[in-house]
Amino acid sequence: MTGVIKPNSKKDVLYAVLAAVAGIVAGCGMLAASAHAEEAPHPAHVDKDAARDLFNTYSCSACHSLTDAGATGSVGPSLDDPALTRDFIIGRVTNGQGAMPSFGGQLSDDEIALLADYIVEVNHQAPAQ
Repeated sequence: MTGVIKPNSKKDVLYAVLAAVAGIVAGCGMLAASAHAEEAPHPAHVDKDAARDLFNTYSCSACHSLTDAGATGSVGPSLDDPALTRDFIIGRVTNGQGAMPSFGGQLSDDEIALLADYIVEVNHQAPAQ
């Protein structure tokens, strides 16, 4: 029998069973964690005017494009992207990455959440008819 490991004792069988159970439990924990990692819903109403002002005050438009804000920056990625999630935006604005600076010390958590909610909302609104 190639590739089959025969246990040498009852103790080996017990360890194998415990390892299998631990693997199953860890897998279930990962599923539960991913369920809890779902994005928190953004508020039903986002103050777009306040968010637009914040977007422009902190010069987001200098690097990013966002149609709703009239932003045409081309240094950073376009924010006209329905795949962007609230959690992703909050993380990137708070911590920065690469050429994107951190705004965690300059903007409050509420301001960062407002920007994220705004970007998500304008990317998921029905097109104007």
